[in-house]
Order: sequence, then structure tokens, then C-alpha cells
Amino acid sequence: MQDTFSIPSMGDAESARLGAEMTRIASDMAACEEVDGFAATGWLPDRFFGLLDAFYSVYDSYISHNIGASRLRIQCQAGCARCCRQAVHGVYSFEIISLYRQLRSRPDYPGIHDAFLRQANEFQALAADARTTAGGNAGDVLTLALRAYAAKGNGCALLAGSRCGVYEHRPVPCRMYHSLTAPILCVTPLGHTFNLEPPEQAAAILAGLSDRLAFPYSEFLAQGLVVFAAQRQFRPWTPA
Repeated sequence: MQDTFSIPSMGDAESARLGAEMTRIASDMAACEEVDGFAATGWLPDRFFGLLDAFYSVYDSYISHNIGASRLRIQCQAGCARCCRQAVHGVYSFEIISLYRQLRSRPDYPGIHDAFLRQANEFQALAADARTTAGGNAGDVLTLALRAYAAKGNGCALLAGSRCGVYEHRPVPCRMYHSLTAPILCVTPLGHTFNLEPPEQAAAILAGLSDRLAFPYSEFLAQGLVVFAAQRQFRPWTPA
């Protein structure tokens, strides 16, 4: 139900400055020498994750500026969590790595992992049903599966009550989602939601970086974390 949405302020000087800063940070992330060795070492330096945090910070400013300058009446607010009851899809591989890095030492992680495993299996079952309905069109399969998952209203495994338990580290798909209508309408035809994505140049760098990390992951957050956690059992975070 997300729309392609044009925000009037996105061509102004401040938007361009923030976009350029995001591109610079993305370039610095991509330039980390350890990236191309990750498949063999299973390790990325702290500097990489510091850059990711810096990117998120500038991205948040980019979103706030463009929405504020456009005077859009965004209905999203802390504690709503309506978007946290949809499948988080389109996550970069390094965001999966970063989230696992945050979660792995938490005492509640085993329960989070089990919840993500259930959600991953549920999504795969919905996707299988959608393949029958869609007749082989991959785009339709994904759309139908995402809608069916959202209709169930199951909360993300990272929700703590009505708040995100990893809010500062939440991935790009969570940050970019916004609603102009009441939250109850977000997953209905009456809802008016849109994604405010990173600027094209920064997004292209991040997509290339994601591909270079070369481990089998899914863009669906739950499945990606489950797969990566299984793989990480054999790889320490610090170099041998």
C-alpha cells in the first residue's frame, strides 16, 4: 500500500546537503577493506558500524527536514507500532549483521530468535500460497504475501510493548515508512502511506555494498536474522 510520493522540499539546499553527506558516509562504508573479506572472516570493524550509525543519524535529519519543509501532516507517533505489525522487507545485508551484533548478547535473544523463526516460516507459507494465486509473477507474489502477513497483525519480535526494542538501530525500511492517514488504515486500501527513501546515489552505494558482503540472507528481516544467526555459530566477531 505504500505510494510513490513526491515531497516538494526534496530539491532544496538543505536536502541536497544532507543527501551529499549520506552519500559520503555510504562511500566510506563501502571503502572499508574488510567488506570483501567478510565471507571468509565473518568480521567487520567497529568503524563500519559507527559509520552505519552516522548514516542513520543523517538519514533521520533528511527525513525530518523534508517532511517539515513540506508541511505534511504525518500521523505516525511514538507508541503507535502499527507499522511494526507488517513484514519488514528490503533490509540491507549489513543491517542484518548490525542487528545481530546488537542482539546476540542480550538475555532475551533466544526468545527473539524463536519468534523470528516462527515469523519467517509463516511468511514463507504465505508466499507459497501467493505463488499459486499470482501465477508465477514474482512481484505479485511478494505484494500478496506482504499484504497477507500485514492482515494477521502479528507484532515484530523486536517490539517491547508498543515500542521498538532496537529503535536507534532499526533498518532503513522501518525509518522510511510514513502515514498521512490514521494508523488503523495503514494496511487497508483507505490508508495513504509512503516511503521516504535515501537519495538515489546513496541508495545505489548501499545496495552495492550489501551485495558485496556475499552471505545467504533474505531481505525479509525475520528470515535474514534467522539465517545469519545459524551461520554465526561458527564465526567469532573478532579476528582469529
